[in-house]
Amino acid sequence: MSTAATGYEQLAEFHDLFMTEPWERLRPHVRAAFAGLDEDAVVVEIGAGTGMGTRVIAGETPARIVALEPALVMRSILTARVADDLGLAERVTVVAGAAPAGLGLLPDRVDGFVCAHMLGHLSRDDRRDLFGWLGAHLSRDGAGLVTTQRRPDPDGGPRAEIVESRRLGSYEYRARHLPPGRPGESVSRYEVWQGATLIRALDSTSTWLPLGAEDIAGDLPPTLALEPVGDAVALVRRSRA
Repeated sequence: MSTAATGYEQLAEFHDLFMTEPWERLRPHVRAAFAGLDEDAVVVEIGAGTGMGTRVIAGETPARIVALEPALVMRSILTARVADDLGLAERVTVVAGAAPAGLGLLPDRVDGFVCAHMLGHLSRDDRRDLFGWLGAHLSRDGAGLVTTQRRPDPDGGPRAEIVESRRLGSYEYRARHLPPGRPGESVSRYEVWQGATLIRALDSTSTWLPLGAEDIAGDLPPTLALEPVGDAVALVRRSRA
């Protein structure tokens, strides 16, 4: 049986199975950006999802964390993850809201922020509003961490399918990330297998624009500057000029 999804209502079931490795790659950058903060500092996580990143951030800094997440199903998992961990429950606040509309729910002073695996969902105007708000509320020595992607080469031929798999009990879960049918589109297929038998599948299409470092730099206000620190990650700091 195959179903289709355009949001996280059904996709949330599969999300966490394939997010451990991306966040482990980000962990050293999180540590470098926020390990020096004290327990009175505030790091906001924009688009916190189910809390996979929240847990990594909390493991690398003593700061308080404010996690903003708009999707109810993702936020429900996030809240449960925080509630089940005493260390997280003491210093993580879960806020229901989207960027940029929900930014007024965040603390007035921000010592750090994380925008990981989410900027491609926002329009250019929304990204500029988000970074405008962060530029106005980021402390003088604060820093942000953002993820970047390479834009597909329009002359590079068809993009290869990416397949990931994860086994739980007698089931194997497969994620197939497919070449987009249209620009600004993300297409995936999630399958559940038992041996050679396909139990069920979910086709997912969402709006997603790959953003390179140069794209994000162009969205920043004059008060902020981008500093690439890896193949798919950059820091945002206050401009020194």
